[in-house]
Amino acid sequence: MPVSDDSNSSGIPTRVLWQICGGVLIVVALVSVGSGVFDSSPPVSKPTTPARVSAATSVPVTTSPSQPPPAPAFAAVPADLEREVEVQLEPALYQYGYLRPGEVMTQTIRLTNLDAGPIRLKGTWRGCSCTTLDVSPQVLQPGESIDVPATMTAGLTPTTKTSSVKLELVGRPPVVLPVEGEIIRGVRARPRDIDTYRYSGPEGNFIPTGRTVLDAPEGPAFRVLSVNGEPVESSTSSTQVVTWDVSAYDQATGLNPAGEMVPKFWLVETDHPETPVIELTVRHRAIRPVPRGDRPWFFVEQRINVGGIKAGGWVEFTLPVKWIGGKIGVGDTLQAVCSQSDAFKSKLVSNQPKGRSSLATVRITPNPGIEGPFHGLVTIVGDSFEATLDVIGHAQRTSSQ
Repeated sequence: MPVSDDSNSSGIPTRVLWQICGGVLIVVALVSVGSGVFDSSPPVSKPTTPARVSAATSVPVTTSPSQPPPAPAFAAVPADLEREVEVQLEPALYQYGYLRPGEVMTQTIRLTNLDAGPIRLKGTWRGCSCTTLDVSPQVLQPGESIDVPATMTAGLTPTTKTSSVKLELVGRPPVVLPVEGEIIRGVRARPRDIDTYRYSGPEGNFIPTGRTVLDAPEGPAFRVLSVNGEPVESSTSSTQVVTWDVSAYDQATGLNPAGEMVPKFWLVETDHPETPVIELTVRHRAIRPVPRGDRPWFFVEQRINVGGIKAGGWVEFTLPVKWIGGKIGVGDTLQAVCSQSDAFKSKLVSNQPKGRSSLATVRITPNPGIEGPFHGLVTIVGDSFEATLDVIGHAQRTSSQ
């Protein structure tokens, strides 16, 4: 006969009854967990590392009066460290106007603190190496003003100075002080150089001819007397135009049919009292600078125009020499300056240390019979190294041109 499940007195099979009881127990357990029957303590989340946010964007934490604020997990950086101070500059920049080569000029700016709090001046600066600030470490309160003198030492080569120096502050970005000026020799050239190519790159952009405008912005009016030794007739004017032509020289090799190299300078003779000769640098692919190599010293000036020299006289110039690492004369000292030109003699008069540089004083003496503009090389000789420097000048004429 068939076997049936055991039944209780209610008539419900035993297997079904056990299944009903099991389901009830599961429901009870789930309800107990959800209502916290087995654990009365609140749930604990895993601690996390606080995010690094700047002080300007941090979110404030609200605490009860009886509870002290939590200690910061990291050192907060004040927002002012990134914000430039508000100052007023009168005038708005150091304006030096026209300077002569080697001239030293001091200008002053009035600096007023417009910031909400005091600013601390370190008394140091950085930026343009030819300009230094004269300011001592001090605290400038809101609304207070100080004079900030700046001294520019003009280089020996004509150029336009458009730069800046930065006055260092404690805990704040530096204050930028613009600088502007122009170094001229009485007569200036526009453009200053003769560019024989439109851009650096493949051949085909060679410019064999052009013109340069000369002017004397501070006077007096002048005449052009000669160009590269060839006499020129011109009327007296504050502006002159000079044409140049290098078409006889190959655009790649720089040589003319006679095997002569394109000149490094176009020499223009004038009757201006401050500029008896002005040199126009010829920029040509064949003229390349000589690398410094391992030489422990160098000079920024690539040429020196010594100006006019009276008949039978001489002239001296002082060349700043910079030493690598600021160690003057270590391993190599300057010994002599030798002329490579038949137009003049040269002599190293002295070489005096100055900070991390030294000042080499050189004497140039035209040879007998030399008159008018001249150009030649000198070799600056050290113990183990040497370097060349272009020298341009004008020997007084004693005879009619």
